[in-house]
Amino acid sequence: MKRLFKASLITICLTPAFALAQERCPIEKAVFAEADGGTELAFRPVGSDAAAVSHMFSVTGAKLKLDGHVMYDEESQRPAGMIMNNCPEGDATGAELRACTVWTGVLYSVNPSDAGIDVLGGEGTPAPDAVLLPGFGPAIRHSQLWDKSGLKSVPWDLYAFKGCNG
Repeated sequence: MKRLFKASLITICLTPAFALAQERCPIEKAVFAEADGGTELAFRPVGSDAAAVSHMFSVTGAKLKLDGHVMYDEESQRPAGMIMNNCPEGDATGAELRACTVWTGVLYSVNPSDAGIDVLGGEGTPAPDAVLLPGFGPAIRHSQLWDKSGLKSVPWDLYAFKGCNG
């Protein structure tokens, strides 16, 4: 019993050191996962310095496949995110965009080891420990997507760093 306790204690003590030693990829290559609904949040590069969008991402799980983007809102001085389901390409009316938008809100980065919670960093910044999308889970649950999503439980709003793409 003592050996098991000592081995567990050593593992617990060394895990933070290994986590700090592992260099994080930039956010545009990061993948995050949430535990309750089994969904993933995967960022991808925007592909243009002149784009109004600062981040592109997808949320997937079971039959769910949603697209999202982040644009920096000058008025609120925060990254404003939108998660959409099958929005029309090109010029879309406000009504069309409202009909296909599942969630809007601020994306926050969570890093307990330093500043705690902050707004999502720009492209090229290291991936945070987690990303918080306040109200995302209830937005999915109360949307028309819920019955078709294949999810067994409502996704949580917190997505923990899982790894890097490419």
